[in-house]
Amino acid sequence: MNLFKRCLLAATVLSVAACADLDELLVNPNGVSPDQADAPSLYNSVQLSFQDVQNDPYFFAAGLARMDAETGGFTYTATHQPTEFDGMWTRFYSGFLPDADAFIALAEPLGQDAAVASVKIMKAYGYTQFADLFGDIPLDEAGQGNAETPITNPTRTSGADVYAAANVLLDEAIAQLDGASNFDIAFDNYFGGNAARWATLAKTLKLRNAVTTRLVGGGSAISSIVDGGDIIDQNSENFEWKYGSNRNNPNNRHPFYNDSYEDDDGVYQSNWYMWLMAESKGFIDPRTRYYFFRQDKNIFPDAVADDPNAFDCIYTSVPDPDVVPPWYEEISDDMPYCLGSYGLGYFGRDHLNGSGIPPDGQYRTVFGLYPAGGRYDDGATNELVQNGGTDGALGEGIEPIWQASFTHFILAEATLTGNYNGDAKALLKQGIQLSFDRVTAFESKVDGSEVIATVPIEVTIEDTYASDSTVNQYIEYVMDEYDDEDETGKLAIVAREYLIALFGNGLEAYNLYRRTCLPMNVQPGIDPNPGAFIRSALYPSVHVNRNLNASQKGSFTEPVFWDTNDASCNY
Repeated sequence: MNLFKRCLLAATVLSVAACADLDELLVNPNGVSPDQADAPSLYNSVQLSFQDVQNDPYFFAAGLARMDAETGGFTYTATHQPTEFDGMWTRFYSGFLPDADAFIALAEPLGQDAAVASVKIMKAYGYTQFADLFGDIPLDEAGQGNAETPITNPTRTSGADVYAAANVLLDEAIAQLDGASNFDIAFDNYFGGNAARWATLAKTLKLRNAVTTRLVGGGSAISSIVDGGDIIDQNSENFEWKYGSNRNNPNNRHPFYNDSYEDDDGVYQSNWYMWLMAESKGFIDPRTRYYFFRQDKNIFPDAVADDPNAFDCIYTSVPDPDVVPPWYEEISDDMPYCLGSYGLGYFGRDHLNGSGIPPDGQYRTVFGLYPAGGRYDDGATNELVQNGGTDGALGEGIEPIWQASFTHFILAEATLTGNYNGDAKALLKQGIQLSFDRVTAFESKVDGSEVIATVPIEVTIEDTYASDSTVNQYIEYVMDEYDDEDETGKLAIVAREYLIALFGNGLEAYNLYRRTCLPMNVQPGIDPNPGAFIRSALYPSVHVNRNLNASQKGSFTEPVFWDTNDASCNY
C-alpha cells in the first residue's frame, strides 16, 4: 500500500491526518505490525481499504438485480467468471483485514475504544458481505499465524458461522462504545469520530443481519433489536462514504463519475430499471432526473433516422415498441425492449445483452447527480458529458452503504413476512419519504441551483427539481397501489420501492432479490435461454489456485446459507 493511497482519505476531506513519513510505515505491504505503525495513518488505511471493498461488488450484484445493465454475455455463465473477483478478494484479505487487525492490536491497549469498535464494525460488515456473495469463506484462520509460521492455506468457515461471528464482533463493538468518548486520532469519513453514531450503526447492522437471515430463523431477533432502539432511522445517521471533487493527485471522486464524465463512454444503464422509474407507473418518478442524465433526449424516434447504426436491438434494426420478444410479453405487456423508455429517451441495454458495442456513446444515458455527483437532468438540452470531469457536481457523491430509508423498508418486509409486528404501510411510506429527502438534498451540490415552482406530477420531464407536491403525489400513488393488493402484492411493492431507493448499493439489492424473489416482472434475458440465475459468486481464482485447502464450488447456482427459496423464483 503506497503513500498515494494513504493520503487519499486526507485529501478527500481536506484533512491533515498524518500523511508524513508514510513511506516508512509498512515493511510488509500485506499487513502492518503494531511496532511499525502509527494509529492515524493506519486508521486512514483501514477506512480506505474498507471503501475499496464496498465498491468492488457493485456491478456484479447490481447487474443481477437489474439495477445496472448486465452486458458481459448472453448467458449467466458467460457473464461472470472467477477472475472477476480476484481484486476484491485480495483487497479484503490482504489489504483491509491485516490493517484492521493491526489497528485493533495497536489501539486497543491504548484505550482507544471508540476507534477500535468502529474497525470491528467495518470487519463485521465486510465478513457478511463476503458471506452474502460467496457463501463459505475463510474466517478463523484468515491472516493468522506469525512471521515464522503463517497460515497460508486457510480453510473456509460456513456462511452461517461467519454471520454469527460478525454479530459477536458487533456486540463487542456496542459494549466498547457504551460510554466511550469520541475519537480524533484520525479523520473518520463516515461519522467524524462520533462514538454514538458508530453504536447506532452497529445495532442497525444487527437488524440488517436478522432480516437478511430471516428465512433460516434470523427473524426471531428483529423485534428485540428494534425494541432496544437506537437504530438508523433518520438521514442524519446514514452510513455513507463521502467522495470529493479532486480530479488528480489524488482522484477522490465517485467511481460512477469517473466512469461517465471523463473522456470515454460510460457503462450502459439498465433499460428495465430506467423504465421502472420513468414509465412503469404512468408518470415519472421525480428521482429519475437525479439518478440518470440523458445526453440525448430525443433518441426515439428522432435520432433513429440520423444514425440507425448506433442501435443494437438484436431483434430489430432500431428500437421498435411494436416488436417485443414474446418471452418479455409473457412477463409483462409493458416490458421495455431496447430502450428504457420510448417517449423519454432513456437509453441503456436490456438484461444480458452481451453483443458488440456500436457507436452509441453520445446517446447513452449516464449516471446523474445522485449518488454519483454528476449532472442533474433538467430536460432542456442535449449535451455530452465526456468533458474531462468538468460537469455537474464534479464527482462529489456518496456511497450509500446503509441509509435510514433502508431500515424502514426492511422492517416493512419483516412485518409482511410475519417477523415483526409493525405497520408495513407506514414503514413503506416513511422509507419512500426518507429516500426522496436524501436524494433531493443533492440539489445543494449544484452551484446556482434553485428549486422552481411546483408543477403537476403528470408532466413528463420539466426543468424543475422534485417539489413537495410531486413527491407527495408519488407517495399517494404508491399508497393507493398498496391498499389494492393482497399480501404478496404488498410485499412486491415494498421490494420494488426498496430497490429504487437502493440505487448505488448493488449488494443489498441482490440480497433483496434472492431473499424475496421480488420485485415482480423483472426483465428476463435478451436470449430466451440465458441459463440458471446466479445464486452466489464463484470463488476467485486467487483463492482456488493458491490455497491448497480451497476448491471451486460446483456451480454458481449454489445458494448462500440464508437463501432457501426454490430456484424457480429467480429469473
